[in-house]
Amino acid sequence: MSDPRTPTADRPAEPANGELLHRVRQIRLDDQLGRKSGGGGGTSWLPWVLCALLALAWAGVAIRSYRNAPQQDTSAAAPTGGTAATPSGSSTPAPEAGAIQVEVKGYLMPARQIAVSPIDVGGRIVELNFVEGGRYEQGFVLAKIDPSSYVAARDEASALLAAARQRQAVAVQRSADLQGNANPPPGSVRELEIKQLEAQIREADAQQRKSQDEVTRLEQLAGARSGREWVQAQIDVSAAVARRVKLETDLTLLKKGARPEKLKAAEAELAATEADVMAAEARLTQAQWRVDNCTIKAPITGTVLSKKAELGNLANPMAFSASTSGGGAVCDLADLSDLEADLEIPEREISKLKVGQPCRIRADAYSDRVYEGRLDRIMPIANRAKSIVNVRVKVKLPAGEIPGTYLKPEMGAVVSFLPMTEAEKK
Repeated sequence: MSDPRTPTADRPAEPANGELLHRVRQIRLDDQLGRKSGGGGGTSWLPWVLCALLALAWAGVAIRSYRNAPQQDTSAAAPTGGTAATPSGSSTPAPEAGAIQVEVKGYLMPARQIAVSPIDVGGRIVELNFVEGGRYEQGFVLAKIDPSSYVAARDEASALLAAARQRQAVAVQRSADLQGNANPPPGSVRELEIKQLEAQIREADAQQRKSQDEVTRLEQLAGARSGREWVQAQIDVSAAVARRVKLETDLTLLKKGARPEKLKAAEAELAATEADVMAAEARLTQAQWRVDNCTIKAPITGTVLSKKAELGNLANPMAFSASTSGGGAVCDLADLSDLEADLEIPEREISKLKVGQPCRIRADAYSDRVYEGRLDRIMPIANRAKSIVNVRVKVKLPAGEIPGTYLKPEMGAVVSFLPMTEAEKK
């Protein structure tokens, strides 16, 4: 056999890299599969089979892509018996053709979920009265914290308030004593003091008249009187007059009151004692409030979703934590009668939705149960990374259904948005 690299009449001389070209020719499909006997130019069937398989594979990919692609709204033009367009990931078929504008998969969540924890108090939990999944009315005692230290602080605040009120009573009396009052109330101390001074003034008048009579008598006995008796009579008259003047001055001061500077000082002392009483009352109120907060009550009527504390744990609201080893919340409480569906609506579909629009909700776990609902709100900001807008749909539980029996938070659900009637649009 001649060397294929040797030039012939039908094969020109190859260039310097002919060795590489020769190897390429050797691995050609027709050379590997073999030609017809005798080296004829017949065509192989295998390349055509491979091309056909490749075409079928691409056709399958195209069909799957078409089926998974989001469909446009066909509510106005879909013929009877058709299916409504559903986004990728929705497995629930449309209940009626042309009646659904948008259908989206979302997740249920409670509208109100509260992490129940002690308020401004901490301590060891000495009582737990709830279980996970239990439904409790508002005000139900869920747990209690040891209140010993807070009770002591309350008793101390109560004693301080009593002392402040005593000081206030003294200041009030002192201020009343210094204040002038010509007509004091009957039975008051001031009225008794005024009567006492008036009696002493009458006594002084009588003593003055007696002394004056003695002076008159001694004047008539000018030759028989002694000098000492005369001088003593004059002194007695002067003393009686002075005593009466003093008593009249005391009575005037008692009726008019003390000097202005003393009155101001008494008023300032009274104001200070009143402020002390107010501060002591505030401290007592705060202390009592902390004692009351040692009893942890349900803030709303709801179901306990998770238990985050055990008997004997230390509860500390300043170290908010979800661990069961202590600190933070005691439990998570939610009102399962007020559920919402959290949905992600593509931006191209959001124009079809309006607040108040009726909906039908089917939970993945109970696809045979259909719940009514309405579009409650559309979030004010979109997610540009996903090109979606979040919306919330209120779920209406049927009468007689116990909240939490079927629908539970974080369950998947398919929401179908229905057209609004003319009355609902208004």
